Amino acid sequence: MDLTDLRCPPLFGTRRTPDRPTLGPRIAEVARNLGKPLMPHQQYICDVAFELNPDTGTFAYSEVVVIGPRQVTGKTELLLPKMTWRCIGLDNALAKWVYENLGRKVRDPGPQTVLYAAQNADEARKKWRRIHLARLLSSQYKDDFTARLQQNQEMFLFRNGSMWSPISGTGKTSGTGDTVDDATIDEAWAQQDSRVEVGLRPAMMTRPWRQLWIASMIPGPTRIDPGKWKYLQHKRQVGRARVEAGVNLGTCLFDWSAAPGMDPSHPDTWWSCMPGLGMTVDEQVIREDFDAMPDQADFESEYLGWEAVAARPKWTVIQRETWAARYDPQSSIEGTCALSVEVDEERRQAWIGIAGHRWDADWHIAIAEPGYQIMPGPSGIEWLMPRLLELIEEVKPCTVVIDPRRPAASFIVELERRGIDVTKPQLQHVAAACGRFFDATGQDADENRVATRLWHVGQPDLDRSLAGAKKWEMGEGTFTFVRKGASSMLSPLYAVVLAMLGVDVKGAGSLPEPEIFV
Repeated sequence: MDLTDLRCPPLFGTRRTPDRPTLGPRIAEVARNLGKPLMPHQQYICDVAFELNPDTGTFAYSEVVVIGPRQVTGKTELLLPKMTWRCIGLDNALAKWVYENLGRKVRDPGPQTVLYAAQNADEARKKWRRIHLARLLSSQYKDDFTARLQQNQEMFLFRNGSMWSPISGTGKTSGTGDTVDDATIDEAWAQQDSRVEVGLRPAMMTRPWRQLWIASMIPGPTRIDPGKWKYLQHKRQVGRARVEAGVNLGTCLFDWSAAPGMDPSHPDTWWSCMPGLGMTVDEQVIREDFDAMPDQADFESEYLGWEAVAARPKWTVIQRETWAARYDPQSSIEGTCALSVEVDEERRQAWIGIAGHRWDADWHIAIAEPGYQIMPGPSGIEWLMPRLLELIEEVKPCTVVIDPRRPAASFIVELERRGIDVTKPQLQHVAAACGRFFDATGQDADENRVATRLWHVGQPDLDRSLAGAKKWEMGEGTFTFVRKGASSMLSPLYAVVLAMLGVDVKGAGSLPEPEIFV
C-alpha cells in the first residue's frame, strides 16, 4: 500500500489507480452534510471504489469488499453516506460529465434503487430505522425524502424517484425484484451461503452504475463455529488473491487485519490493524476488552481479523500421518469411474463422491462437489441434482451409488426414472467397502505390502469426516464407520467409500493396462 499515506493501511488493499478519475470526493461531501466527515481510511475506500473506468465511463469496480475490526473501522459511517449519495447525488449530470471528460457515452443513472441487508431482516430494519432514518432526519436531506414505516414495506422514497429499503439477509428470494443499482450486505459473516448475492445479481445486471458492497468483521468462535461463515471467507480469499495479482477491475478489497504472528496483547498490533483507533475508540478501551474477553480467540478474530481454527478431533480409525502419506495433488482417474451421493441427516448439506483407478492401478478418491463449480459449504441441497446430472454427462460413470438406508435414498427414484444406473448396496456390501477403503490407506499394514493403495487430493471436508469416524464392529472382521461424536460428519467419508464400491461392482475391466518397460 505504498501509494497511500494512510497511518494504518489495510493488510490487503486494492491500490488507487491515479490516472482514473474518482467520485470519492462526492461521497465525502455527503458525509460532511450528514455530520460525520470521512476518516482518512474511509476516504481512501471511496476514492478507490468509485473510480471511473476510462474505457467504459462507469465504475471500475462492481463489487466492493470491506473487512475490518468491530467498532474501529467505521463501516456504518462509510455505508450511510455511500447509500445517501446514491439516492440524492448520483444525478443525470454525471453522464454529461463523463462524455465531456472521458469521451464516453453512458446511460443516465436515473432514479436509484438501494437495498440494505444485515444478519437478518429484523437487524436490517432495526439499523434502517434507528440509524439511517434518524441520521437523515437530522441532516440537511430531511426534506428530500419521505419514509414509509409499515413493517416489511419499509422504504425511503426520494423526490427524484430513488428508493432505499432494508431487506432480508436469509430468505431464498432475498434481493429479487425488478432492478437494483446499489446493494449492501452488511455483517456478511452471518451469511452461510451466497443466496442473497445470487438473488441480487440478476436484478443488477442491466444497471450501468451497479455496485454490490460486502462489509463485515471476522467473527469469533463464540459467535459462530469456525468454518461456518464460508461466504465471507470465500470473498476474503478471492479478494486477497486479486490484490496480490494487482487486478484493478471488477472487485476491490480492503482487509484490515493484523499480520500473522504478532502479539495479540501488544498495542503495536492494535495500531497496525485498527484504522479508527485514536479517533473513534481509545487504546484503553481495547486493553479493557482484551482483558475482559473470556476467550482470547474471540478477540483475535473480531479485533485482529484472524480466522479461528476449529478444534481438531483425534484421529482414531486411520492416523493423521497415514492419511497424509496418501496425499497426491497430481492424482487423477484414468478409465472408468463411479459417482456416489451423500446427504446429511438434516438435509442441509450434500456431497458427490467420485472414485476410480489411476494410471498405476491405485485408487483415486475425491469429493467431486462441492468445492469446484459449487462453492464450498453451500447451505441447502437444491444444487445437488442439477450438478449431479452435469457430472454424469461429463464423466460418464459406470454407476451412481446411493445407500438406500441413508438420507440420499430420496434421489434414487428420480435418477432411475431418467435411465441412470443406480447401485443400491446392502449393508454387507457397505461393510466390505469400508474394509477395502481401510486397507487401501495402509493403516495397520506394512506399507510395502499394500497391494492397491489409495490416493486423495487433500480436501478439508473429507479430512474432517475421516478424523471424526470410528469403527462399528459387525463380527467376523467386518465393520462400518460411525460417528465419534454428535458434531462428526460421516457423509464425505461415505461418499468416497460408496464410489469405490461402485467401481468394484459395475466397473469390470476398468483397470488401466499396466505399462511394460523393456
